[in-house]
Amino acid sequence: MPEGRGSRIGSETLELRSVTGAFTPKRPDRLRDAADRLDQATAADDKAAGRFAEARVDSTPFGISPQARELAARWAAALAAREADARVLGDATSDLAGRLRMAAESTRSTGFRGRIAVAP
Repeated sequence: MPEGRGSRIGSETLELRSVTGAFTPKRPDRLRDAADRLDQATAADDKAAGRFAEARVDSTPFGISPQARELAARWAAALAAREADARVLGDATSDLAGRLRMAAESTRSTGFRGRIAVAP
């Protein structure tokens, strides 16, 4: 399984513990490390989006028949959709990395004990 897939972030990477239903980070360094890993994932998402865009532009012609043109149009639409998905995923991942960094700074400088809200 690729790194990061299927991991149990709550118990291994961030070492969060429950205090009256809220999660508080034990170590801000762990939050910053997780944010760095999310930045790496964001870079991979951006690279994938770029490859989808290149594939869409550099696709070889399917032929001149109506069926071939329809297939080419569907292929281009599928690649465009995957490119958009990768960009949205990259943006969301980057946002989450920023939230983790803010939480790490908050726990270090102010003793923050609130919740870290994450959009579904």
